Amino acid sequence: MELDNIIHSRRTCRDYSTKKVPMKLIGEILDVCRFAPSSANIQNWQFIVVTNQDKREKISDICRNQSWMADAPVHLIICNKRDEGKSIFKESGEFYCIQNCAIIAANIILKAHDVGLASAIVGALDPYEMQKLLHMPDDVIPDMVITIGYPNSLDEDQFREEMKYLTYFEEWGQKDRENDIWPLSKHVKVATKKIKQATNRAKAKLIKR
Repeated sequence: MELDNIIHSRRTCRDYSTKKVPMKLIGEILDVCRFAPSSANIQNWQFIVVTNQDKREKISDICRNQSWMADAPVHLIICNKRDEGKSIFKESGEFYCIQNCAIIAANIILKAHDVGLASAIVGALDPYEMQKLLHMPDDVIPDMVITIGYPNSLDEDQFREEMKYLTYFEEWGQKDRENDIWPLSKHVKVATKKIKQATNRAKAKLIKR
């Protein structure tokens, strides 16, 4: 699958099939995504793969009682070893480590989509309760949970703002008036067509299952 199509057609999933996810696929996802960039290459992430039904239900409770999470056959907890960042970057280290984990999380959901799986990133959680449940050391923080599985359905398409309203040049508020790199007549129709095509392909895969 081309990267553009992966990005355009990926959707958050909160409705999962009971079909079991092969651990080989989870391994493939993580093995590729470990090449994500990180500050000073500290790679402050580690992962806990949870498939046990009872634990998944407890994780759902810890994540503000989001019951839909329990139906996802795999919960991937991204664990942040923030002390490693603090030892190098002092006060800024914690912030950099959070950024690093966010980067690898983005890679994970895109690669999951690439191999035919659906996902959702959940950041609303009680870190202390998660540490207790999964027997995590005090210096390792659970930053987020990524639910992974085969989808029954995907979230509806979401509106995306046009880039010309989001981008400035050289300083805040400065538009490139001489050379509009995102002219509506040239790009928007093409991008919209690609998104619709990618979405239709994703829906067709669901029907085949």
